[in-house]
Amino acid sequence: MGSRHRIVVTAAIALALGATPATASTFRAERVIIVGRAAEGAAWTDAPTEARAGAGAELAIVIVGREGRRRVIVADRALATVKLGGRTVEAAERRDLAEVGPVRVQWSTVEPHGFRAGDAENGATSAFYSNVSTEPRDFGRWLGYDRIDYFERVIVAWSDAPEARRIPAAVTSGEPGAVQLAGLGTVRYKVEVELDGRRLATPGVESTDRFGLTRAVHRVSLRQGDDFMGWLAAYLLVPEVFGSAGGGANHQTERFTGADCADVMVGAMRRAGRTDVAYTNVAGLPRYATVVAAPVVLDDDGMPPAPVSGIRRGDLVRIDYGGALTGHTPRSWDHVAAVWEDRSDPRGPHDGKADGQLDGFDLVIHMGHPRLVIEPLAAQSPATIDVLRWKPKR
Repeated sequence: MGSRHRIVVTAAIALALGATPATASTFRAERVIIVGRAAEGAAWTDAPTEARAGAGAELAIVIVGREGRRRVIVADRALATVKLGGRTVEAAERRDLAEVGPVRVQWSTVEPHGFRAGDAENGATSAFYSNVSTEPRDFGRWLGYDRIDYFERVIVAWSDAPEARRIPAAVTSGEPGAVQLAGLGTVRYKVEVELDGRRLATPGVESTDRFGLTRAVHRVSLRQGDDFMGWLAAYLLVPEVFGSAGGGANHQTERFTGADCADVMVGAMRRAGRTDVAYTNVAGLPRYATVVAAPVVLDDDGMPPAPVSGIRRGDLVRIDYGGALTGHTPRSWDHVAAVWEDRSDPRGPHDGKADGQLDGFDLVIHMGHPRLVIEPLAAQSPATIDVLRWKPKR
């Protein structure tokens, strides 16, 4: 038997025994992509991973490359359905990661610093990010989009273990003091991969435009529920940007890159399906809400002179600061918060539990310096407040 015939017979025997032809030598990796799924059984997609907390959201890697001139998508076989750019990757286009050789992976979060690096840049007048002047003499004057500073934090160091290729889509913060609540909020991810002597990486801190991190940096947003308050919790860890702005889908609040006190409320409402609500300032909120409690003065402890009843979770509390802050801005309303939880005096008859009245013991969620915070209303006193409730959609 000639050598040519021996090669053909050997190949036929190998295929008959079920051997898989090696592809590592012909596959050329070009880029790596993060895909996520919102819950077990959902498709894996390169779109932002938006999920309810506790639903089991996960992240995984997909490697795009070529075998000769043919485009090939490499992913773990367990990723049943993969969608890239909104299109389902067909079985004929896919390869299993086990077929292309050993893979090492490292995961990092990409996070915003809470405060800006320099107060003098762009004419800024505050330590927190601001697109507009905060000085009384020219309050609200447009300064240009502030530069948001970011950092990367390794959360899974280099590993060739198969489980490193697929991780929980967790929301955590690397900055001390950042408010974290049951894994709720927004954070972005970067992954680096070593394969066949090459290192690939998804975009990280370098991938910014004037609005902040670009959509190329994979975003994970975990919400508490599908209503206004559920989506408001998804904005935890998003930095305060006073005078947040941008057109359409590029509004910084739409992109979860930054928000101010009014915009974060509107952004959460829009995410809950109310796209009829447009971005506005605190004074403009009554266009979309009804006053359910007229203006009342809170003392230093956040207590009104008479009970304020009938307030619900999710109602908006507009704040006009008193005390030393009286008149510190030219606006009639300085700030807005949302009622998070009804509480009472822990030494009183309700032992700190709900009492159906709005006062300084109740918890509110609002855009503080430098992120969303949840704290007693008393922390915003003394002040004049009124209470609004979102109008139903027409």
